Amino acid sequence: MIVHENPYFSVNFIDDYYSLSFSSEQVVILPVINNSILFIKAIRPAFEDSVIELPSGAVDKGESIRKAALRELREETGININNIDRLIKMPSINTIPSRTNNFLNIFMINISMEEFRNRSKHDSEVSEILLMSFKEIIDSINQGLFFTAPFIAICLTYIVNAKQTPK
Repeated sequence: MIVHENPYFSVNFIDDYYSLSFSSEQVVILPVINNSILFIKAIRPAFEDSVIELPSGAVDKGESIRKAALRELREETGININNIDRLIKMPSINTIPSRTNNFLNIFMINISMEEFRNRSKHDSEVSEILLMSFKEIIDSINQGLFFTAPFIAICLTYIVNAKQTPK
């Protein structure tokens, strides 16, 4: 039985157990520029301040997951990439396995410094764009500035693998 529903998710109650179902697939983009990762500070009404996140969002009806990833990158960072072949699929993750069977679709994309510098204006859900080195990311995690588990997991997975890959 659905006990709550809105355009983004529903809360279900079955056999004395509550679960969440998201209304559409979700994408997360890991934009990499050299040895840095591009973040957004997203305006989140549930918090008193903007939250450091990776560009992400819902897949629109009739839209492919890859097209949604590029659209979210453009909307949230102002970087316009049209070639879906530049997206590299990363392993999907589940954010709350005790409450949902939905997974995040994660894509890494290499961005040039020129593409970063020539970006357009981002949308109003974003207060700021941050380009952070691997060290700055780890320091920020240790200081509690990053507190969303999926983004921490995605970044640390990428950083660990990048450091283990021979140049």
